[in-house]
Amino acid sequence: MRGIVILCLLLMGADTVWGMVSGPCSNCHTMHNSQNGSAVDSDGPSSHLLTTSCVGCHSHATDTIVVVGETRIPIVFTHSKPTYPATGSPTSTLAGGNFFWVSQEGGDAYGHNVYGISGQDNDLATAPGTSLGASGGGAGGCADCHATLASSNPVSGCTGCHVPKHHADDCQEIVDGAGGWYRFLGENVAMVGDSGTYGVTGIEDENWEQNPSSNQHNTYMGTTEPYVKSVNSYMRTESIGQFCAGCHGNFHHAMNEESTDLSGAWIRHPSDVVLPVDGEYQYYKTYNPLVPVAKTSLTGQKNSATVTPGSDVVTCISCHRPHGSPYPDMLRWDYSEMVAGGGGNSSGCFVCHSSKDD
Repeated sequence: MRGIVILCLLLMGADTVWGMVSGPCSNCHTMHNSQNGSAVDSDGPSSHLLTTSCVGCHSHATDTIVVVGETRIPIVFTHSKPTYPATGSPTSTLAGGNFFWVSQEGGDAYGHNVYGISGQDNDLATAPGTSLGASGGGAGGCADCHATLASSNPVSGCTGCHVPKHHADDCQEIVDGAGGWYRFLGENVAMVGDSGTYGVTGIEDENWEQNPSSNQHNTYMGTTEPYVKSVNSYMRTESIGQFCAGCHGNFHHAMNEESTDLSGAWIRHPSDVVLPVDGEYQYYKTYNPLVPVAKTSLTGQKNSATVTPGSDVVTCISCHRPHGSPYPDMLRWDYSEMVAGGGGNSSGCFVCHSSKDD
């Protein structure tokens, strides 16, 4: 395992262009993995002449944002327990969560198992909700990614989800393909055999939600269109939820008895559906970064404190943190503490299901 962050890889110019790499090339690259008679990276040369791996760069002993020169680096794996939920402290968990719990404390249920951080899941042979069958295989040769992210295969690990484009200019408020996609959540060409022209669109909080509030947060792209169980179809979207469906398609597809009809009784919690405008849902009107909802249009929505029932979208990350959390199933809050009728607990599930807390 490569541990504490050494040099910069995932960038963010503090005073210049967000996301585009600036500063000495040697911050990130080494020509021969050798300097002053010693190996730059003790694990051997890395692709693209990098000085370290994704994990090596985005790990730290304690802090979740590290500054190297003019570059600010988001940390997704700390070696000590991060602060949760975020309070604005240097150790506060960032928006995607932290791999500390899956690697150091909780175990497999507390985060994605990612190569270089934790081993393969001891209980699950494939991604839960995979639409590719028990073996994790399927059209396009996706077994490496859909079975596990904990393999050394080039399309597994961090790059099973992120396709880094550190020299892309993401200075625009809404980050899309021209900026390397939101948080580099783009199409892995080696995995799907396509052009790499699809990915997630969003608005990035400059501090990765280290100190989130109703008017300081990421803004996620959502969708309300029904979609089918086809691996490639999941990638033909700019929404965060349909990106998750690339591995967890059954959790999206079969939400009720009529897979393309969003009415009727639910058999799974809905995802990529509009927050209802009436009933108990109508009272969720002030954005809560612990229970985020997505927008169907991002124009003019940066740091919006307003939630609009009837328009805004419930999505996967409304409940889960993909890197990990202190709660099972990567949940944002302790599901076991959600007690119907308890009263005075307007958090977690009850942010949307307000009447259940009466």
